[in-house]
Amino acid sequence: MKKRPISILFLTLLIVAGSLASFNTPTLASEKGLHRVSSRYINKIGLKSSYYRLNQNTKFNFYGEKIVLPKGTILSAVVSIDSGSKAKSGKALITNHIDLSYALKKRLGFTKPYKFVPILLSYYPSKYTRVKRPAYTLPYGENILYAGGIRTFEKRAANYYYKPNFTSNALKLTSDGYLEFYKYRKEPLADGALNWQYVQKTTSYVKIQHTLKKGSKTFLYYQNKLKGVKATHLNKGKYHYRLTLKNQHTPYQYSGKVYAMWASLYTVGGASYFTTPQNDANYGD
Repeated sequence: MKKRPISILFLTLLIVAGSLASFNTPTLASEKGLHRVSSRYINKIGLKSSYYRLNQNTKFNFYGEKIVLPKGTILSAVVSIDSGSKAKSGKALITNHIDLSYALKKRLGFTKPYKFVPILLSYYPSKYTRVKRPAYTLPYGENILYAGGIRTFEKRAANYYYKPNFTSNALKLTSDGYLEFYKYRKEPLADGALNWQYVQKTTSYVKIQHTLKKGSKTFLYYQNKLKGVKATHLNKGKYHYRLTLKNQHTPYQYSGKVYAMWASLYTVGGASYFTTPQNDANYGD
């Protein structure tokens, strides 16, 4: 009987100590403002994409018009059950957030080739081959790099939808292997959560002819000068220009009261850029 008060006191101390330990343990959810996160965390939450190559010229219907995508085109897409599929399986190949190039859409006759073109194809395994993520693409997100470093991201994230003005230029890597530069004009290229807005045509673009990866660096080779981007002019060899993308491997998270945003930092031709490895999960009121 005499031991009960001691046991109760000991149990109470354990509960209080546990509560204090839990209270003092930092978590990402409780942190506010800008802070570093690990690459491992980005690997966990980053938006990954799958890619498919067309094994033949492929027709699809775009608002009543028959469009033919050329054989060999790489699409960023997912296979899913859809009522629009004519396949017995009910499966369809549906493109997602990574778009085709302005150049291809213009060649196919689209009146506004800078706009997003949703593609739904009845899925037949013999017509499409799933391929590895192309070396010229980014590992996560929408494949878009925004000009500016960590302070540009912090300012954008702090304003979120409250002050949506965003004046950064951008580089876009398309699923079919084009590099497009967008110079800010009148409207922000991305919204408050850094989702691409398709508000203007590309300022300049080039077809990526070759890609070489060495550690954290990706070297893009192409033939024509890309206005707005500082690339190395090559006097010898098969290609005329080389652009270096370097992943800084220093990801950040910005936590607001009711939302969170992420950024992976890069340099492009020596200039600071950032990309959003996950923006589908950005949330707020």
